[in-house]
Amino acid sequence: MNHLQLHQAALPDLSANQISRLPKDQLAQFSHAVQELHDWTIQMRGRINRGIEQRYEEQIRQANSFGEEESARFRIDDGDLQIDVSQAKEVVWDQEHLTQIADRMVAAGDRVQDFMEVHLSVSEQDYAKWHPLLRAAFQPARQELVTEPQFKIRWVGEVQL
Repeated sequence: MNHLQLHQAALPDLSANQISRLPKDQLAQFSHAVQELHDWTIQMRGRINRGIEQRYEEQIRQANSFGEEESARFRIDDGDLQIDVSQAKEVVWDQEHLTQIADRMVAAGDRVQDFMEVHLSVSEQDYAKWHPLLRAAFQPARQELVTEPQFKIRWVGEVQL
């Protein structure tokens, strides 16, 4: 099965400084190739995980049937192959239902913060439409954070997908 092996050494290993000095056509080509490799890797990782789930479905089901822990950590032994499995459990709360509960708590005089984590935010679209006096009242609570830039390279006239 040597045809299934990938070799990182076969890929270019350029520093940020080297990339910054690439000619435009090579920069665009390299960026596009890396994006395609990234997309393929994500897709393939999902397929591999689903394949492992299918292959070891019974062992995974048995391991998950034990306990009510926040996550499952176990090992599957298949001869000389060991697979360490970590599967977190995610709890999702129905926001509409929680809002109704919170409204009843406030009406009863209870403090919602004593029972729920409350994270407030304001839609930027709504904020932009507000009267300046209302925006001024909220301004001290508003903070703009700069995120890491994302780049998508394309040639002028190229169709954007």
